Amino acid sequence: MPVYIRKNVSYTPPSLDKIQHEAEDDYNLDPELQKDSLPQPYRMIDKTLIGLFDDTWEVIAKREEERVAEANKVRPPAYKPSVQLNTAVPNSQHPEKQKLSYATCICNSGDGQFIFVGLPCGLVVVDSQTHGIVCNWEEDGAEMASLKSYTLGPDTHMITSIDDMGVARLFAFTYNKLFLIKVLNPSPESENKLLVNKLEASTCGDYMGVVMENAGTHDMWLEVHKLPRDTWVSDLDTIVTAIKKKEEKEKRDEAMSEETESVAPSDVAPSKAETEDGGPSAVSVTNSVPPIDTGDQSQARKSPVPKSSIPKAPPGPLSRPESGASMHNSERSGASGDPSVLNLESRESDPLSGEYKFGAPQLIMKVKPPQPITGVGVSSLQAACGKVEAGEVVATGNNVLFTATHLEQRRSVFEHLHDNLAKYSTEEETQIHQCPHFHFLCAGKMTPQGLEQANLEGRPTVVAVWWPGTSNLLQYSLIKTAKDVEFKADLVWPVTSKITCSQVSMDTSLIAIGMENGNVLIWDRYMGISRGVVNVRDDSPVVQLLFLDPALYPQNPGDWPPYPQPPSTYVLARCANSALYTITTSPHQTLQLNTVSLSVEKDDDGITLLQPFDKHPDLMLVVTRDGSVQVRDCLQGNVVCQVNLPGSHELTAPWEPIITLGGQGQSLFVKGSERLKAGEESEDPLGGATESEEGLVFVYQLRSFPSLDKYWQTSRPHQPLTVHVTIDQRAQAILSDRLSQQLMRKARMQERWAQMKDEIANIHQLKEVARMNAEKTQIVKFERIPYPHYQLPLP
Repeated sequence: MPVYIRKNVSYTPPSLDKIQHEAEDDYNLDPELQKDSLPQPYRMIDKTLIGLFDDTWEVIAKREEERVAEANKVRPPAYKPSVQLNTAVPNSQHPEKQKLSYATCICNSGDGQFIFVGLPCGLVVVDSQTHGIVCNWEEDGAEMASLKSYTLGPDTHMITSIDDMGVARLFAFTYNKLFLIKVLNPSPESENKLLVNKLEASTCGDYMGVVMENAGTHDMWLEVHKLPRDTWVSDLDTIVTAIKKKEEKEKRDEAMSEETESVAPSDVAPSKAETEDGGPSAVSVTNSVPPIDTGDQSQARKSPVPKSSIPKAPPGPLSRPESGASMHNSERSGASGDPSVLNLESRESDPLSGEYKFGAPQLIMKVKPPQPITGVGVSSLQAACGKVEAGEVVATGNNVLFTATHLEQRRSVFEHLHDNLAKYSTEEETQIHQCPHFHFLCAGKMTPQGLEQANLEGRPTVVAVWWPGTSNLLQYSLIKTAKDVEFKADLVWPVTSKITCSQVSMDTSLIAIGMENGNVLIWDRYMGISRGVVNVRDDSPVVQLLFLDPALYPQNPGDWPPYPQPPSTYVLARCANSALYTITTSPHQTLQLNTVSLSVEKDDDGITLLQPFDKHPDLMLVVTRDGSVQVRDCLQGNVVCQVNLPGSHELTAPWEPIITLGGQGQSLFVKGSERLKAGEESEDPLGGATESEEGLVFVYQLRSFPSLDKYWQTSRPHQPLTVHVTIDQRAQAILSDRLSQQLMRKARMQERWAQMKDEIANIHQLKEVARMNAEKTQIVKFERIPYPHYQLPLP
């Protein structure tokens, strides 16, 4: 049979080197894989179950790691409360709600002697040492949402409050008595009702800032009012003096009535008051007029009284002072001319009748939020230049030369160029302005208004305002006289990023500004210079700044100059990821950043409250999102101790806790609510306990904690940040330093002359040695070899 073989074709068997080796794992290790794959839909069900098992196993492994890490963690000392406050306000019109267990907000007085507690129907003052109710104010529906206290004078405090309906009130507390001074926005229920979102006053109580909002239009603005502080203090002293004299008179009348009751009525002669005045006796006066009690002003009245038993000023316009704001002594006195004597015939002139008035705050400034750039609505360039400022100072930048048509064209061009990316952008919601932040500042070289007036020393003369989402710090003068309350800022500080927080020192000489990009800017307002800028973090904005006590900073004054120098201090910065840092603010060195604690890994460990101790600057109070209350070291960042609530309670609203320090840091007041049982649902949509929910106020005696003993024993002297040394004082200090060294000049002169003799002897010796060395040196003389002279040819 013929075989056909193609031409030019050579067959070569494959080489052994090119044969692939068999893989060692070319077989199934799992016997289950030898089976055929499952058909649908069972294969999908099997895949779903395997994924669910893997996810569950990851959760179990993560929880196990957290449990092991929690077990290996070094726990700080934990302490339990010593006192539980659940006292009910006696003789209250709402006994079911007027209890300390229903506290909605809490704050302490400046001296630490009293605790002000907000309740669903009023305000209560509690002694921080005895924990007893001193006095209270009650009104139906006035559920307090915010409380702040300021010191007006010795034993005189001003309390600012905002209730849940946005109504703001001013109270005065002095000599264990509470007075309602003013209701700031007593507007009726309507669409244009004015609400108060924020209320803060200066440290000394001279000025007050109120953030108002129109409930109908949601417009928001800031109003600055000047408070008649001195008039209030004088009126309160007069009222308290009258109350004390009245109480003494009642005690004498009561003692006299007891003596008369012990004797037979037929043997008793008519009292002097009955014979002279022909009126009722002391007992009948007490029964006809509501008596005054030092412990509780509202609960000691037996006759029918209004809901608010505390002296109350009638509502009126906030911007205009009332004509009868301050009541004179002549109007308060009775028929006898003594203000301490109660006059039954003319109740309006009695200081104890509750009908007297206090001076009303005076509106001096109104600041509105910055408006977006809208362009210039003119037709010619000359008219546009006339509406724009000259540009001599730094301003907000709203007055521009761009017309509205130009801005609209720019917007159209931008949308056309990025049309393909517009589908990824989200629709912007209607922007609602947030509450502005403001600080009352004393006079400085940046804003020198008020430096020439001696009576304004130590008092605010400037208010600094910044709005969230902006990068400008606006400063307005408080002593400028103008007919219009709306005027432009006197000074504008632009920064490189949006402002997120700010803080001023106690004497307002330093101001720190935190930004969204993580930078912190520190200005020395007193000297008018910048201390510097430091970047805290790039990945997290700065959300809180605090000036620590200068006594914590190691001061090194040096030997020169002989006059005092401004000290240095620390600024505590908290980022959004709960990382803590300290920044040095030395006037002679660059800003230095030190890490106190790193960022937290879990969201539950995030910090919601950071508050330093007033009298113990080494400590700070920290509250986290999981409800932990800790006391940490300010500079080291370690947890010194932790306070635990009973197992049946948890911290009320950890994101905004009801907590305060009392007794100048010696005690701690914490509001706790009952834990929900299994199957119960919380009334709060956020899943936590509501502030008005019943619970208990726990008191911790920090003084008895052993872990804090070394901090109580440490005493740090007061160190002011502002050191003002005039030229005359500096010259006198230098001259005194020079004169103090005169006694040492004779000894120094003798020592110097002795040194000069030795130096001259050394110089002569060196010269003699040089002369002798020169004589021993051989001098080599070189003969001069003349150069040949060439006769140059004449030209």
